[in-house]
Amino acid sequence: MLKLMDIYKALHSAYGPQNWWPAKSREEMMLGAILVQNTSWTNVEKALSNFNNDFSFTSIDAMSLETLQTFIRPAGFYRAKSIAIKNLVDYFQHINFDFDDAHLEVLRKDLLALKGIGFETADAILLYAFNQPFFVVDTYLKRLFKHVHLPQFSTYHQYQDYVMAHLPHDVVLYQEFHALIVAYGKRKVSDPDPLEHFAKPIFQYNTDHIDHLCTIDQRFALVFNQYGFVSRPTINDPFDAIVSTIIGQLISVKAADSIYARYLDAYPSYQAVARDSIENLKQIGLTNNKAKAIHAIATKIKLKELNLAFLDTLDDADLISALVALPGIGDWSARMIALHGYGRMDMTSYADVALRRGLVTWYQLDSIDESQYNQLLSPYAPYRSIISIYLWKISKEISHKKQTP
Repeated sequence: MLKLMDIYKALHSAYGPQNWWPAKSREEMMLGAILVQNTSWTNVEKALSNFNNDFSFTSIDAMSLETLQTFIRPAGFYRAKSIAIKNLVDYFQHINFDFDDAHLEVLRKDLLALKGIGFETADAILLYAFNQPFFVVDTYLKRLFKHVHLPQFSTYHQYQDYVMAHLPHDVVLYQEFHALIVAYGKRKVSDPDPLEHFAKPIFQYNTDHIDHLCTIDQRFALVFNQYGFVSRPTINDPFDAIVSTIIGQLISVKAADSIYARYLDAYPSYQAVARDSIENLKQIGLTNNKAKAIHAIATKIKLKELNLAFLDTLDDADLISALVALPGIGDWSARMIALHGYGRMDMTSYADVALRRGLVTWYQLDSIDESQYNQLLSPYAPYRSIISIYLWKISKEISHKKQTP
Protein backbone atom coordinates (compact mmCIF):
# COMPACT_ATOMS: atom_id res chain seq x y z
CA MET A 1 0.00 0.00 0.00
CA LEU A 2 1.45 3.33 -1.06
CA LYS A 3 1.50 5.74 1.88
CA LEU A 4 1.33 9.47 1.35
CA MET A 5 4.12 9.87 3.90
CA ASP A 6 6.36 7.83 1.61
CA ILE A 7 5.67 10.33 -1.17
CA TYR A 8 6.31 13.22 1.23
CA LYS A 9 9.66 11.74 2.29
CA ALA A 10 10.71 11.17 -1.32
CA LEU A 11 9.83 14.74 -2.31
CA HIS A 12 11.45 16.20 0.80
CA SER A 13 14.62 14.24 0.07
CA ALA A 14 14.62 15.54 -3.51
CA TYR A 15 13.71 19.20 -2.92
CA GLY A 16 14.43 19.90 0.74
CA PRO A 17 12.43 22.18 3.09
CA GLN A 18 10.20 24.66 1.26
CA ASN A 19 9.25 26.96 4.18
CA TRP A 20 6.13 28.13 2.43
CA TRP A 21 4.16 30.43 1.81
CA PRO A 22 6.58 32.86 0.08
CA ALA A 23 5.30 35.97 1.89
CA LYS A 24 6.43 38.18 4.79
CA SER A 25 2.98 38.95 6.17
CA ARG A 26 -0.51 37.51 6.35
CA GLU A 27 -1.77 40.24 4.05
CA GLU A 28 0.84 39.49 1.39
CA MET A 29 0.06 35.78 1.67
CA MET A 30 -3.68 36.32 1.22
CA LEU A 31 -3.13 38.63 -1.73
CA GLY A 32 -0.91 36.02 -3.33
CA ALA A 33 -3.51 33.30 -2.78
CA ILE A 34 -6.04 35.28 -4.82
CA LEU A 35 -3.62 36.55 -7.45
CA VAL A 36 -2.24 33.08 -8.23
CA GLN A 37 -5.64 31.88 -9.44
CA ASN A 38 -5.25 30.69 -13.05
CA THR A 39 -1.78 32.13 -13.52
CA SER A 40 1.88 31.47 -12.78
CA TRP A 41 3.70 32.63 -9.66
CA THR A 42 6.02 34.70 -11.86
CA ASN A 43 3.04 36.86 -12.85
CA VAL A 44 1.97 37.09 -9.21
CA GLU A 45 5.42 38.41 -8.24
CA LYS A 46 5.15 41.10 -10.93
CA ALA A 47 1.80 42.18 -9.52
CA LEU A 48 2.98 42.16 -5.92
CA SER A 49 6.01 44.29 -6.78
CA ASN A 50 3.63 47.13 -7.69
CA PHE A 51 2.57 47.42 -4.04
CA ASN A 52 6.09 48.55 -2.99
CA ASN A 53 5.95 46.16 -0.02
CA ASP A 54 2.86 47.85 1.41
CA PHE A 55 0.39 44.99 1.57
CA SER A 56 -1.58 46.25 4.56
CA PHE A 57 -5.30 45.83 4.19
CA THR A 58 -5.73 49.34 5.56
CA SER A 59 -3.89 50.71 2.52
CA ILE A 60 -5.78 48.46 0.12
CA ASP A 61 -9.06 49.46 1.75
CA ALA A 62 -8.26 53.10 1.01
CA MET A 63 -7.16 52.30 -2.53
CA SER A 64 -9.56 52.85 -5.41
CA LEU A 65 -10.69 49.80 -7.36
CA GLU A 66 -9.07 51.24 -10.49
CA THR A 67 -5.69 51.66 -8.78
CA LEU A 68 -5.86 48.14 -7.38
CA GLN A 69 -6.63 46.80 -10.84
CA THR A 70 -3.63 48.63 -12.26
CA PHE A 71 -1.39 47.06 -9.60
CA ILE A 72 -2.58 43.51 -10.15
CA ARG A 73 -2.97 43.59 -13.94
CA PRO A 74 0.16 41.40 -14.50
CA ALA A 75 -1.57 38.52 -12.68
CA GLY A 76 -4.40 38.40 -15.22
CA PHE A 77 -8.16 38.37 -14.63
CA TYR A 78 -7.51 41.60 -12.78
CA ARG A 79 -11.13 42.79 -12.67
CA ALA A 80 -12.43 39.63 -11.00
CA LYS A 81 -9.41 39.38 -8.72
CA SER A 82 -9.67 43.02 -7.65
CA ILE A 83 -13.26 42.42 -6.55
CA ALA A 84 -12.22 39.29 -4.64
CA ILE A 85 -9.45 41.24 -2.89
CA LYS A 86 -11.81 44.08 -1.97
CA ASN A 87 -14.35 41.56 -0.66
CA LEU A 88 -11.65 39.94 1.49
CA VAL A 89 -10.50 43.32 2.83
CA ASP A 90 -14.10 44.30 3.63
CA TYR A 91 -14.58 41.03 5.51
CA PHE A 92 -11.60 41.63 7.79
CA GLN A 93 -12.50 45.29 8.29
CA HIS A 94 -15.16 44.25 10.82
CA ILE A 95 -12.39 43.10 13.17
CA ASN A 96 -10.30 46.20 12.41
CA PHE A 97 -7.82 44.07 10.48
CA ASP A 98 -6.73 42.37 13.71
CA PHE A 99 -6.38 38.85 12.30
CA ASP A 100 -5.86 37.32 15.73
CA ASP A 101 -9.50 38.19 16.46
CA ALA A 102 -10.78 36.17 13.50
CA HIS A 103 -13.36 33.54 14.43
CA LEU A 104 -11.52 30.48 13.16
CA GLU A 105 -14.44 28.12 13.69
CA VAL A 106 -16.46 29.93 11.00
CA LEU A 107 -13.65 31.46 8.95
CA ARG A 108 -13.71 28.84 6.18
CA LYS A 109 -17.46 29.19 5.72
CA ASP A 110 -17.17 32.98 5.69
CA LEU A 111 -14.32 32.98 3.18
CA LEU A 112 -16.19 30.68 0.82
CA ALA A 113 -19.15 33.06 0.95
CA LEU A 114 -17.01 35.82 -0.56
CA LYS A 115 -17.23 36.22 -4.33
CA GLY A 116 -13.99 35.19 -6.01
CA ILE A 117 -12.78 32.86 -3.26
CA GLY A 118 -13.18 29.14 -3.85
CA PHE A 119 -12.09 26.06 -1.95
CA GLU A 120 -8.43 26.16 -2.98
CA THR A 121 -7.97 29.85 -2.17
CA ALA A 122 -9.86 29.61 1.12
CA ASP A 123 -7.86 26.62 2.28
CA ALA A 124 -4.57 28.23 1.27
CA ILE A 125 -5.47 31.26 3.39
CA LEU A 126 -6.50 29.05 6.31
CA LEU A 127 -3.39 26.87 6.10
CA TYR A 128 -0.73 29.51 5.58
CA ALA A 129 -2.16 32.73 7.06
CA PHE A 130 -4.00 31.20 10.02
CA ASN A 131 -2.16 27.90 10.53
CA GLN A 132 -5.32 25.84 10.31
CA PRO A 133 -5.07 22.16 9.24
CA PHE A 134 -6.79 22.22 5.84
CA PHE A 135 -4.88 20.51 3.05
CA VAL A 136 -4.87 22.52 -0.17
CA VAL A 137 -5.99 20.60 -3.25
CA ASP A 138 -4.70 21.95 -6.53
CA THR A 139 -3.99 20.79 -10.06
CA TYR A 140 -0.51 19.66 -9.08
CA LEU A 141 -1.88 17.28 -6.45
CA LYS A 142 -4.39 15.81 -8.90
CA ARG A 143 -1.63 15.23 -11.46
CA LEU A 144 0.53 13.59 -8.80
CA PHE A 145 -2.30 11.23 -7.80
CA LYS A 146 -2.72 10.19 -11.41
CA HIS A 147 1.03 9.78 -11.92
CA VAL A 148 1.47 7.39 -8.98
CA HIS A 149 -1.81 5.55 -9.58
CA LEU A 150 -3.68 6.79 -6.53
CA PRO A 151 -7.49 7.15 -6.73
CA GLN A 152 -8.90 9.78 -9.09
CA PHE A 153 -11.78 11.69 -7.52
CA SER A 154 -14.43 13.93 -9.01
CA THR A 155 -14.63 16.64 -6.32
CA TYR A 156 -12.27 18.87 -4.36
CA HIS A 157 -13.39 17.52 -1.01
CA GLN A 158 -12.98 13.89 -2.03
CA TYR A 159 -9.32 14.58 -2.71
CA GLN A 160 -9.00 16.60 0.49
CA ASP A 161 -10.72 13.95 2.61
CA TYR A 162 -8.44 11.25 1.20
CA VAL A 163 -5.26 13.21 1.92
CA MET A 164 -6.32 14.26 5.42
CA ALA A 165 -7.40 10.71 6.27
CA HIS A 166 -3.96 9.38 5.30
CA LEU A 167 -1.76 12.00 6.96
CA PRO A 168 -1.30 13.19 10.55
CA HIS A 169 -3.25 16.40 11.18
CA ASP A 170 -0.16 18.58 11.36
CA VAL A 171 -0.14 22.13 10.02
CA VAL A 172 3.59 22.25 9.26
CA LEU A 173 3.39 18.90 7.48
CA TYR A 174 0.45 20.12 5.38
CA GLN A 175 2.32 23.31 4.48
CA GLU A 176 5.52 21.50 3.53
CA PHE A 177 3.78 18.71 1.64
CA HIS A 178 1.65 21.11 -0.38
CA ALA A 179 4.72 23.18 -1.23
CA LEU A 180 6.68 20.07 -2.21
CA ILE A 181 3.85 18.93 -4.48
CA VAL A 182 3.95 22.32 -6.21
CA ALA A 183 7.74 22.05 -6.59
CA TYR A 184 7.34 18.57 -8.05
CA GLY A 185 4.62 19.74 -10.41
CA LYS A 186 6.87 22.50 -11.75
CA ARG A 187 9.83 20.25 -12.51
CA LYS A 188 11.02 20.05 -16.11
CA VAL A 189 10.35 16.92 -18.15
CA SER A 190 14.11 16.39 -18.38
CA ASP A 191 14.55 16.53 -14.59
CA PRO A 192 14.89 13.29 -12.59
CA ASP A 193 11.58 12.02 -11.24
CA PRO A 194 11.85 11.37 -7.48
CA LEU A 195 8.55 9.47 -7.63
CA GLU A 196 9.47 7.21 -10.54
CA HIS A 197 9.42 4.07 -8.40
CA PHE A 198 5.92 4.99 -7.18
CA ALA A 199 4.69 5.50 -10.74
CA LYS A 200 5.78 1.95 -11.61
CA PRO A 201 5.34 0.22 -8.26
CA ILE A 202 7.05 -3.08 -7.57
CA PHE A 203 7.29 -5.23 -4.47
CA GLN A 204 9.94 -3.77 -2.18
CA TYR A 205 12.71 -6.02 -0.92
CA ASN A 206 16.45 -5.54 -0.64
CA THR A 207 19.84 -7.20 -0.29
CA ASP A 208 19.37 -7.74 3.45
CA HIS A 209 16.30 -9.88 2.75
CA ILE A 210 18.13 -11.79 0.03
CA ASP A 211 21.19 -12.36 2.23
CA HIS A 212 18.96 -13.72 4.97
CA LEU A 213 17.23 -16.15 2.60
CA CYS A 214 20.50 -17.27 1.03
CA THR A 215 21.88 -17.98 4.50
CA ILE A 216 18.86 -20.11 5.34
CA ASP A 217 19.00 -22.26 2.22
CA GLN A 218 21.74 -22.74 -0.34
CA ARG A 219 19.07 -23.74 -2.85
CA PHE A 220 17.65 -20.24 -2.78
CA ALA A 221 21.16 -18.84 -3.24
CA LEU A 222 21.40 -20.83 -6.46
CA VAL A 223 18.01 -19.55 -7.63
CA PHE A 224 19.00 -15.97 -6.85
CA ASN A 225 22.28 -16.39 -8.70
CA GLN A 226 20.30 -17.59 -11.71
CA TYR A 227 17.61 -14.89 -11.77
CA GLY A 228 19.02 -11.98 -9.77
CA PHE A 229 16.49 -9.52 -8.34
CA VAL A 230 13.06 -10.41 -9.70
CA SER A 231 10.56 -7.55 -9.83
CA ARG A 232 6.89 -8.09 -9.09
CA PRO A 233 4.39 -5.35 -10.01
CA THR A 234 2.24 -4.15 -7.14
CA ILE A 235 -0.76 -1.82 -6.91
CA ASN A 236 -0.61 1.42 -4.93
CA ASP A 237 -4.31 1.62 -4.09
CA PRO A 238 -5.63 -1.27 -1.93
CA PHE A 239 -9.09 -1.01 -3.49
CA ASP A 240 -7.61 -1.48 -6.95
CA ALA A 241 -5.62 -4.42 -5.57
CA ILE A 242 -8.87 -5.96 -4.33
CA VAL A 243 -10.53 -5.41 -7.71
CA SER A 244 -7.55 -6.85 -9.58
CA THR A 245 -7.54 -9.95 -7.38
CA ILE A 246 -11.27 -10.57 -7.69
CA ILE A 247 -11.05 -10.13 -11.46
CA GLY A 248 -8.22 -12.68 -11.59
CA GLN A 249 -10.14 -15.42 -9.81
CA LEU A 250 -10.41 -18.57 -11.97
CA ILE A 251 -9.46 -16.95 -15.28
CA SER A 252 -6.24 -16.67 -17.25
CA VAL A 253 -3.73 -13.94 -16.55
CA LYS A 254 -4.21 -12.56 -20.07
CA ALA A 255 -7.98 -12.32 -19.66
CA ALA A 256 -7.63 -10.80 -16.19
CA ASP A 257 -5.19 -8.15 -17.44
CA SER A 258 -7.60 -7.19 -20.23
CA ILE A 259 -10.57 -6.82 -17.88
CA TYR A 260 -8.52 -4.92 -15.29
CA ALA A 261 -7.36 -2.46 -17.96
CA ARG A 262 -11.00 -1.82 -18.89
CA TYR A 263 -11.82 -1.34 -15.21
CA LEU A 264 -9.09 1.29 -14.80
CA ASP A 265 -10.35 3.15 -17.87
CA ALA A 266 -13.94 3.14 -16.65
CA TYR A 267 -13.56 3.60 -12.88
CA PRO A 268 -10.97 6.05 -11.53
CA SER A 269 -11.96 5.49 -7.88
CA TYR A 270 -14.13 3.42 -5.57
CA GLN A 271 -16.65 6.28 -5.57
CA ALA A 272 -17.13 5.80 -9.30
CA VAL A 273 -17.79 2.10 -8.72
CA ALA A 274 -20.22 2.76 -5.88
CA ARG A 275 -22.13 5.31 -7.96
CA ASP A 276 -22.58 2.96 -10.89
CA SER A 277 -24.89 -0.03 -11.19
CA ILE A 278 -23.88 -3.67 -11.00
CA GLU A 279 -25.20 -4.16 -14.52
CA ASN A 280 -22.90 -1.46 -15.87
CA LEU A 281 -20.00 -2.88 -13.90
CA LYS A 282 -20.53 -6.22 -15.61
CA GLN A 283 -20.01 -4.58 -19.00
CA ILE A 284 -16.23 -4.51 -18.51
CA GLY A 285 -16.26 -8.31 -18.56
CA LEU A 286 -17.12 -9.27 -15.00
CA THR A 287 -19.36 -12.12 -13.95
CA ASN A 288 -22.40 -11.21 -11.91
CA ASN A 289 -20.84 -12.49 -8.68
CA LYS A 290 -17.60 -10.59 -9.22
CA ALA A 291 -19.45 -7.38 -10.09
CA LYS A 292 -21.65 -7.71 -7.00
CA ALA A 293 -18.65 -8.31 -4.74
CA ILE A 294 -16.67 -5.34 -6.09
CA HIS A 295 -19.71 -3.07 -5.91
CA ALA A 296 -20.47 -4.18 -2.34
CA ILE A 297 -16.92 -3.45 -1.19
CA ALA A 298 -16.93 -0.02 -2.86
CA THR A 299 -20.23 0.76 -1.16
CA LYS A 300 -18.83 -0.27 2.23
CA ILE A 301 -15.94 2.15 1.77
CA LYS A 302 -18.29 4.93 0.66
CA LEU A 303 -20.50 4.40 3.73
CA LYS A 304 -17.38 4.38 5.95
CA GLU A 305 -18.09 0.82 7.01
CA LEU A 306 -14.67 -0.17 5.69
CA ASN A 307 -11.36 1.67 6.00
CA LEU A 308 -8.72 0.06 3.82
CA ALA A 309 -5.97 2.29 5.24
CA PHE A 310 -6.79 1.07 8.75
CA LEU A 311 -6.37 -2.52 7.61
CA ASP A 312 -2.72 -1.73 6.96
CA THR A 313 -2.23 -1.24 10.70
CA LEU A 314 -3.23 -4.86 11.40
CA ASP A 315 -0.80 -7.74 11.71
CA ASP A 316 -0.78 -10.33 8.93
CA ALA A 317 -3.25 -12.72 10.54
CA ASP A 318 -5.79 -10.00 11.35
CA LEU A 319 -5.39 -8.45 7.91
CA ILE A 320 -6.16 -11.79 6.26
CA SER A 321 -9.18 -12.28 8.54
CA ALA A 322 -10.50 -8.80 7.75
CA LEU A 323 -10.11 -9.31 4.00
CA VAL A 324 -11.72 -12.77 4.04
CA ALA A 325 -14.74 -11.19 5.74
CA LEU A 326 -15.36 -9.07 2.63
CA PRO A 327 -17.66 -10.23 -0.20
CA GLY A 328 -15.99 -12.33 -2.87
CA ILE A 329 -12.68 -12.77 -1.04
CA GLY A 330 -11.37 -16.12 0.16
CA ASP A 331 -8.04 -17.06 1.70
CA TRP A 332 -6.09 -17.08 -1.60
CA SER A 333 -7.51 -13.70 -2.64
CA ALA A 334 -6.77 -12.21 0.78
CA ARG A 335 -3.14 -13.30 0.60
CA MET A 336 -2.72 -11.95 -2.91
CA ILE A 337 -4.20 -8.60 -1.81
CA ALA A 338 -1.93 -8.54 1.24
CA LEU A 339 1.11 -9.09 -0.98
CA HIS A 340 0.25 -6.91 -3.98
CA GLY A 341 -1.83 -4.21 -2.29
CA TYR A 342 -0.28 -3.94 1.17
CA GLY A 343 3.28 -5.07 0.50
CA ARG A 344 3.23 -7.74 3.20
CA MET A 345 6.45 -9.73 3.32
CA ASP A 346 5.24 -13.15 4.46
CA MET A 347 2.53 -14.20 2.00
CA THR A 348 2.16 -17.42 0.02
CA SER A 349 -0.70 -19.76 -0.83
CA TYR A 350 -0.97 -23.44 -1.67
CA ALA A 351 -4.16 -22.57 -3.56
CA ASP A 352 -2.10 -20.72 -6.18
CA VAL A 353 -1.45 -23.14 -9.04
CA ALA A 354 1.60 -21.24 -10.28
CA LEU A 355 3.18 -21.23 -6.83
CA ARG A 356 2.67 -24.98 -6.48
CA ARG A 357 4.12 -25.59 -9.94
CA GLY A 358 7.11 -23.40 -9.13
CA LEU A 359 7.82 -25.21 -5.86
CA VAL A 360 7.46 -28.67 -7.40
CA THR A 361 9.94 -27.68 -10.09
CA TRP A 362 12.36 -26.01 -7.69
CA TYR A 363 12.44 -28.99 -5.32
CA GLN A 364 12.23 -31.53 -8.18
CA LEU A 365 9.08 -33.20 -6.86
CA ASP A 366 6.43 -35.16 -8.72
CA SER A 367 3.58 -33.53 -6.78
CA ILE A 368 2.91 -31.76 -3.51
CA ASP A 369 0.05 -31.53 -1.01
CA GLU A 370 -0.81 -28.55 1.18
CA SER A 371 0.95 -29.89 4.26
CA GLN A 372 4.18 -30.44 2.34
CA TYR A 373 3.90 -27.03 0.69
CA ASN A 374 3.56 -25.23 4.01
CA GLN A 375 6.30 -27.33 5.59
CA LEU A 376 8.80 -26.60 2.82
CA LEU A 377 8.13 -22.86 2.88
CA SER A 378 7.99 -22.52 6.66
CA PRO A 379 11.76 -21.91 7.08
CA TYR A 380 11.57 -18.88 4.80
CA ALA A 381 9.31 -16.92 7.15
CA PRO A 382 8.99 -13.98 7.56
CA TYR A 383 9.94 -13.44 3.90
CA ARG A 384 7.74 -15.94 2.09
CA SER A 385 6.42 -13.22 -0.21
CA ILE A 386 9.89 -13.00 -1.73
CA ILE A 387 9.97 -16.77 -2.15
CA SER A 388 6.55 -16.55 -3.82
CA ILE A 389 7.92 -14.01 -6.29
CA TYR A 390 10.68 -16.43 -7.28
CA LEU A 391 8.24 -19.35 -7.48
CA TRP A 392 6.10 -17.32 -9.89
CA LYS A 393 9.22 -16.61 -11.91
CA ILE A 394 10.12 -20.32 -12.07
CA SER A 395 6.55 -21.23 -13.00
CA LYS A 396 6.42 -18.60 -15.74
CA GLU A 397 9.68 -19.85 -17.20
CA ILE A 398 8.27 -23.39 -17.33
CA SER A 399 5.18 -22.14 -19.16
CA HIS A 400 7.31 -20.30 -21.72
CA LYS A 401 9.42 -23.40 -22.36
CA LYS A 402 6.29 -25.47 -22.95
CA GLN A 403 5.01 -22.91 -25.45
CA THR A 404 8.32 -22.77 -27.33
CA PRO A 405 8.35 -25.21 -30.30
